Amino acid sequence: MSLDTIARYLLDTLFFASLLFLVVAGLNIVYGVLRIVNLAHASLFTLGAYVTAWFTASFVAARFESLLALLVFPLIVAAVITAIVSLLLVVPILRYSYGKGDAFQLIVTFGLFMIFEELFLIIWGRAPQQAGDAFVEMGSVQIFGSPYPLYKIYVIAFAALLALLFWLITYRSLFGLTLRAISMDPEMTSALGVNVMRFVIIAVVLASLLAGLGGALYLPIASAMPGLSSEVLIVAFVGLVIGGMGSFIGSAIGALLVSLFRTLSVYFFPELELVILFAVALLVLLLRPEGIGGGKGW
Repeated sequence: MSLDTIARYLLDTLFFASLLFLVVAGLNIVYGVLRIVNLAHASLFTLGAYVTAWFTASFVAARFESLLALLVFPLIVAAVITAIVSLLLVVPILRYSYGKGDAFQLIVTFGLFMIFEELFLIIWGRAPQQAGDAFVEMGSVQIFGSPYPLYKIYVIAFAALLALLFWLITYRSLFGLTLRAISMDPEMTSALGVNVMRFVIIAVVLASLLAGLGGALYLPIASAMPGLSSEVLIVAFVGLVIGGMGSFIGSAIGALLVSLFRTLSVYFFPELELVILFAVALLVLLLRPEGIGGGKGW
C-alpha cells in the first residue's frame, strides 16, 4: 500500500470521527443527565445539513463571495436554528419523558424522529440538497503527491477545537461540575439549591448544537436527503455502544473506532460496512458490556 493511500485512509478516518464525535457526544450528554436515549438526536444532524444547504443556496452563494462567509455564516445559522428547534420541540418532549421508563422514552423519541422526517419532506422535498461551495473554494493540498481536499482538514481542526472547548466546559468550569453532579445524583444536587431543570435544558440545547454543527460541517462533501437521519443514527449508536454510554472519553473512543472500521470497509469491503461495524459492537459488548470508556463517567 502506497504512502498516499495510507495518509488518505488516516485522514478520512479522522474526518469521519470528527463528525461522528459531535453526534455521539450529544447523545452522551442527554443520556448522562436525563438517562434518556434520544432517538431523535440524529434528526438534528440532518436539520443542520438541510439548513446549511438552504442558507448557502439562498444567501451566501448569491450575496457573499468570500471563503470566510462560506465557512462561517452557514455554521452560525445552522447552530441558531438547531438551538431554537431544540428549545421548542426537543426539550419539552425530553422533559415529558423524564422518569417514565425506558420503553416509553424510546417510543416517544422515535415518534419525534418520525415527525422530523416528515417535516424534512414537507419543507425540502425528496430531492437531495447540496451546498458544495466551501468544499470547492478551499481546493486541495498535496499529500505524498496526491491531492486531498483541504475542507476535510478544516473539519478535523474545527471539530478538534469544539472537542477541546467541550472538554474545558465539562471538566474545568462550574457548569460542567454541576452537570456532572446532576448526572450522578440529581436529587442531592437539587437539595443543595441547584435549579436542575435549568441545567437540563442547557445540556439538551448544547447536545443539539453539537449535532447541528456536525450536519453543517458534513454537507459540503455530501447531500442532505431523506434517510440521512437513519444512517447517522445507526453509526452513532454503534459508537455509543462501543465507547460506553454517559462517558465523554467513550464518545471519543467510540467515534474513532467506528470511523476506523467504517473507513476500512469503505476502502476495501464496501458491501460489508454495516456487518463489520455491528461485529465490532457485538465483540465489545461481549468483552466489556459497559463499553470501552464506560464506567469512567463524565
